[in-house]
Amino acid sequence: MMKGDSMRWDPYLLKGGEEFGKFCNQYLGLGEKEILYVLGKGFDPRMCNGIEQLLYYGGKGKRDCLLIEFEEGEESSSHQYSPRAHRNLEKLHELMSGKGIIRRESVQMWSGDDIRKRRIGSFSAGNVMSKIENIDEYTDIVVDVSAMPQSIYFPLIGSCLSLIDERASHISLHIIVCENVMIDKRIIDDGIDDKAYYVHGFSSGLENEATEGIPKIWIPILGEGNSVKLERIYTLVSPDEICPVLPSPSANPRQGDDILLEYRELIFDQWRVEPKNIIYSSEQNPFEAYRQICRTVLHYEQALNPLGGCKFVISAVSSKLISLGALLATYELKRKGKSIGLAHIEAQGYTMQRDMSDFEANNELFTLSLSGSCYE
Repeated sequence: MMKGDSMRWDPYLLKGGEEFGKFCNQYLGLGEKEILYVLGKGFDPRMCNGIEQLLYYGGKGKRDCLLIEFEEGEESSSHQYSPRAHRNLEKLHELMSGKGIIRRESVQMWSGDDIRKRRIGSFSAGNVMSKIENIDEYTDIVVDVSAMPQSIYFPLIGSCLSLIDERASHISLHIIVCENVMIDKRIIDDGIDDKAYYVHGFSSGLENEATEGIPKIWIPILGEGNSVKLERIYTLVSPDEICPVLPSPSANPRQGDDILLEYRELIFDQWRVEPKNIIYSSEQNPFEAYRQICRTVLHYEQALNPLGGCKFVISAVSSKLISLGALLATYELKRKGKSIGLAHIEAQGYTMQRDMSDFEANNELFTLSLSGSCYE
């Protein structure tokens, strides 16, 4: 793709819906799989769906679990849903009974006192895998992001990929996502941080004085109801040009049009985005978003390198599945030496509009394989 190099995830392995179960059944039947299953503790009703399916299909080998607990601080509105999180935890213990061990890892979201408080969740999550002893005893790491915030799963998956690339090439890495648009719409951000930041491990010297003055291209993946987040990421990035990514096709055929209508003033009137800069990518295929972003970066590099080059910032205020495309593109491009970063802004807590049990029938599990035997 770039200067003669092929794309890392082309071809790729993505299975969803009925194909998810078929893949699990086939893959687990290939021989002993020593699996470490990583998931987040939370109130999201989808927390245990992935591991329940994985354990249902059986197979030989150990099935250990790493449970990540988020220390959000006493003021987080998410605490009101502690009983729901506790029920999810009880279900996890029932599922894992007699199957393997459950390790717990606490991720601090804040550091300092009320006056000098700062976000450290991204940094803490990036260090989780370095604390796992005997990682080499596993053949597979499965990271389930269904109940994790983006600030956690971006650096966590990035550190897993780095670990595998640098010293554990025998390990297969899989990502599981339980998608449900109706539930996503009912988990609402409660308070947005004043400032955006670059995800730990994905800043690549973007703010160095040596690169000041070099054009900066911002590629944001858009989702509904995130104008405040977009404006604050824009303030951090201060881009020279913007190439928004819209989900199309998507579960809602009009979603791309609805997003354009919602952000029309912001995108076209304030930021002066050219319609030709808009990128369309499938909502349920992160590898397509990954390809589109990589191609966009190549296009701008070829155009601007004779004039001194450019820098890139990726961000995603969107559903989990398509947001993974932003992570994959940033990870690969960073390893290829591109000046690229991954920008993010966090919510201070979450609230639910109503009970979500009515919508769980729409849950759909997806798995992405990012390394290991699937690519041999």
